[in-house]
Amino acid sequence: MTQRVTNIERFPPPPNLPPPTTSAGRLVHWLRRSLDLPVSSLYPHLAAWLGGLSGRVLEVGCGAQPYRHLLAEGCQYQGLDWEGVKSAFGYMVPDTTYYDGSVFPFPDYTFDHLYLTEVLEHIYDLVPFLSECRRVLRPGGSLFLSVPFQARYHYIPHDYWRFTPAALERLLSDVGFQHIEIRPRGTDISVACYKILCVLYRWLLGRASTKLLGLLMAPVGGAALAIGHLSLKTGLGSQDDTLGYIVVASKC
Repeated sequence: MTQRVTNIERFPPPPNLPPPTTSAGRLVHWLRRSLDLPVSSLYPHLAAWLGGLSGRVLEVGCGAQPYRHLLAEGCQYQGLDWEGVKSAFGYMVPDTTYYDGSVFPFPDYTFDHLYLTEVLEHIYDLVPFLSECRRVLRPGGSLFLSVPFQARYHYIPHDYWRFTPAALERLLSDVGFQHIEIRPRGTDISVACYKILCVLYRWLLGRASTKLLGLLMAPVGGAALAIGHLSLKTGLGSQDDTLGYIVVASKC
């Protein structure tokens, strides 16, 4: 008997928002980022890449623009997102063009750089989408993207794929990107710690009985968080099983 997969997400991921301007808000933002090992595995790589850019920059699937503040001063930022985000997530933000999810509403060769973080797994038609990314980049322009590998089913039902390095390289080279560099984010130890934290998150948001269990297991969660961050910093463990991947490529 086949079990029907639910399209209801009981425990959605916490929103990924830009840092507030107040000291207390920045502290809360730092804590939220620290508790999220996949975001922690992405943040330093993206900060280094964005901080070295100049010219026109497009963020595809920009959401609430959580990483825009990392851009180098003087960059011209443009966000792009699906027109359904307001009904799905309840927000619309400035400097963002909302579109129907097909052809990007920009001329060829518009941008010097393009980035998307944890977006590709939500795109069903990958080749047309990546072709659009390449089309709007000028010759010599660069692409940065991140994808999850070990992540729970999220933003249901719009979560379609998990990618290996071989798949990422083939997808990007097939649409014309070159100089493709793929880096793992974390190790199998990072993954194990992340899974423990996901279970605790689910327990703490669940019924009274599971909340109590989550509180009792909080020391285990603290240890998992510490070991997870240690694995991110030192590379402890095997990179054959990882939280996700970062890809940098260029259009020649």
